Amino acid sequence: MANSPHERDIHPDLHPASTDPAAFVLICAPAGYDKHDRLAALLAARGGARLVQLSCRPGSPSAFWRRLLTAAAPHLGEASPSAPRDGATDGEGSASSVVPTLRALLDRAPEPLTLVIDTYEAATSTENDLALLELAHPNLSLIVVARRVTILDSPLAAEPAPVRVIGPRELAITPDEALELAAEHRVPADSQLRSALELAAGWPAAVRAALDPGTDPIHNLARFALHHLELIDENARHLLLAAAQLDAIGLEHAAEFIGIGVIEARDAARELLELGVLTAVTTPETTEFRCHSAVRAALVARAKRSSIASRTELLLQGRATRIEHTAPLTAFRFFCAAGDYAHAESVLLRSFTIITDEGPPSARTLRAVPETALVAHPTLTAALLFLSLPDPAVPPSGLERLIALWQHGLQQRAEATGRGGAGSERALTVMPDQVRLADLAQHMILLRLLGRIAESQSYATRLEALMNTAYSSDTAAAPTSPYHGSLPTFYREIAATALAAGDLRRARRNLERLRAHAERLIAAPWNGFPYGSVRTVTDVESGRRWLLAALNELAFTEFIEGDKPRCAELLAEIEAITATTGASATGLSWVGGEVARAHLAYENGDQGLLDTATERLAPVRDRIEHWPVLLIAQAEFRRREFGASRALIELQAGIDAARRSGSTVDTRGIRGEEPVAGTQQANDSLRVGLGSYRAMLCTAIGDFARAHDALDQLPPDTSQTRIERARLALFEGSPVEALLLAQGISDATVTKWMRLERCLLSSVAAWECGKSDEAFAAASSASALLAECGLGSTLWGLPYAELRVVAAAAAEAGTDVAALDATLDAVPVPARTKRYERLTEMEQRTLAAVADHHSINESATALFVTPATVKKHLNSVYRKLDAKGRDDAILVATRMGLLTRS
Repeated sequence: MANSPHERDIHPDLHPASTDPAAFVLICAPAGYDKHDRLAALLAARGGARLVQLSCRPGSPSAFWRRLLTAAAPHLGEASPSAPRDGATDGEGSASSVVPTLRALLDRAPEPLTLVIDTYEAATSTENDLALLELAHPNLSLIVVARRVTILDSPLAAEPAPVRVIGPRELAITPDEALELAAEHRVPADSQLRSALELAAGWPAAVRAALDPGTDPIHNLARFALHHLELIDENARHLLLAAAQLDAIGLEHAAEFIGIGVIEARDAARELLELGVLTAVTTPETTEFRCHSAVRAALVARAKRSSIASRTELLLQGRATRIEHTAPLTAFRFFCAAGDYAHAESVLLRSFTIITDEGPPSARTLRAVPETALVAHPTLTAALLFLSLPDPAVPPSGLERLIALWQHGLQQRAEATGRGGAGSERALTVMPDQVRLADLAQHMILLRLLGRIAESQSYATRLEALMNTAYSSDTAAAPTSPYHGSLPTFYREIAATALAAGDLRRARRNLERLRAHAERLIAAPWNGFPYGSVRTVTDVESGRRWLLAALNELAFTEFIEGDKPRCAELLAEIEAITATTGASATGLSWVGGEVARAHLAYENGDQGLLDTATERLAPVRDRIEHWPVLLIAQAEFRRREFGASRALIELQAGIDAARRSGSTVDTRGIRGEEPVAGTQQANDSLRVGLGSYRAMLCTAIGDFARAHDALDQLPPDTSQTRIERARLALFEGSPVEALLLAQGISDATVTKWMRLERCLLSSVAAWECGKSDEAFAAASSASALLAECGLGSTLWGLPYAELRVVAAAAAEAGTDVAALDATLDAVPVPARTKRYERLTEMEQRTLAAVADHHSINESATALFVTPATVKKHLNSVYRKLDAKGRDDAILVATRMGLLTRS
């Protein structure tokens, strides 16, 4: 090659060896690596040393050594070498006899000799390689040039003479050199050239081919690849075409597929290795062969038109079967490409996390699966749904279709299992426990998405129990465990189900397990996957993703619990990990953290936090399970700025928008509508929270009628419902009922947030019932919780003036309510709730009469009182209801339930 980069740049690290007459240099690389350019450069660097060159020919070992002795002896002062005759036996011309002879001649040599053995691949063997090492002598500089050797390039060749190996890596053309050559050849450095050079991977022959005049560099590489098919026999051709379609192929698999013996397959592989179109990949268990990237694409296209095309599925299945336990992602793709979806599902069951970690590539593989196969193998549908949920490009209608296919598939499998027929096994060649785990997990997730939370929670209980009995956490975390590839998904989905059911203890337990599992992956990654696997996400990267998933969900859990400081700590940890590693949480698991961030925004009065969370959540807002809690966060921020009425408008607008958007989430049951048939809306703690929040806002603005309606839609026995009924009773002027309801809520069923709400309600209700000691004790407990958790927004739902009175009285009595006092001072003015005074019986009768009649006189006549009396009572009504006139008073009274709606 003209202007070869090797002619211009002899690697400086080779110069000392080049001038050392005792050096042993091996130039070993396949065809097309310009080995002789490097040889010429080495010889030029050695100056005028005596030189002997020998080209090897196929033959017996003794023939090689006889030719070597014959070539070298005259240059060592032996005019008539005492070499065996042509008819000598192999023993007389073997390495054991020739090596001592050559060493004796070297001892008497007047000056050093440089011996070059070319095309040594024709003579290499273990015996010959070791014998060459025995030739080491101060008067001999040995350079061996070969396309391949047996052990000369291995650690075994370190003694007795160190071998300096110049291999493909040293002979490769670097990207910069390749671009320089392209400029010299006036080839534009466009995207096609860069792609071609990347495929060439520094192979000089492929680089030259890409730069040849032609259609474009990629087509030039295709022509280069097809030319190699003309150089090889049928066995080698079939082996090469088979290897091009796989990640790698072993000799036994190749022999089985081609229909030849292993020895013949080995010979074909050696020929392809020497040509450079195959590369060897050696593991402790075996040696496999990969097709070079420069020729692979063209050979794959040719394979589809060759005689082996009809057996491609068999080829893919054979390879997948061999690697499904060591390279599950590769095996999964091969099974899918072969249409063997039963085995693909089997691999997916064992390695769900590993396969879905790959994201878009795995999604493309699954989208190519026909719908009939998705129904027959619901785990494939589950994986596709898992990958589609975080993808904004997949519309809600597409997600709903996947959920329907998944539900249909699980129903079919359950029916088949119930009949106990052959279809119950679905050809899944996996452990029974593993099938049961996956089946329980899929039913749990599907029921949760359908809103059937109680049933989903039941499956979560069974799944967690089976996981605890099937293996210990240490065993399951081991890389070789059959559960290793699906554990993170199980942990996260059990936690998500527990959160939907309000079981924070179970959620936290499984999220901590997920965190520990992720940290083990990061600290001790498994390197058991073979070289050449298509997996791109390492254990460390996967561990970081799942660690972030755990932290985000834990942040959400702590927010639900009401531990604001811990929630903020977790969010800060998430930001630090993301900033230092660039990692992101798996799937939609990051959503919980952003929803928690939105709630911290109104607690801290930080518009920037809310904007950040809203912006990040916007692309997937139509598919997140946390949507009720997100609406609450946005409404609370408006409440902080503009009061409860504005918050209620914001909340209702959010619910309506979710219903109109075609969202995959179920928004029924929030406005008194019938829930979806078959669902158990009442058991969804997140939606119960939304309903109770709506009731609280109605109570705060004095719309008691709508508050009652909202609470009637909620399950009566939940702590959230009881708290809101106590709040409603307090605002309606029934402190005794409020106190009894608050005191009836058990600590075992409430979060810190609910305990704080209960304490605040109890303090005001007890004070108004004349129970000052109880009021002060409740106020003290509330103050302690505020100091610990910092949930200032809980004060927005209590009558501000009355709560201030209780706090002042408690402080005067010597009760420690400092945190409560400080938090009361910090309540934004728009968020300070006012409770309307109770109307007397006569005031209510007057208001009803005014509502029914248009004049004061008519109202007075109906009440049998004077107009002046009506005016007196009406002014008192206006003052108590903070009304600006007749119509405003009627509106407020109607909301409070004092007047019937007409």
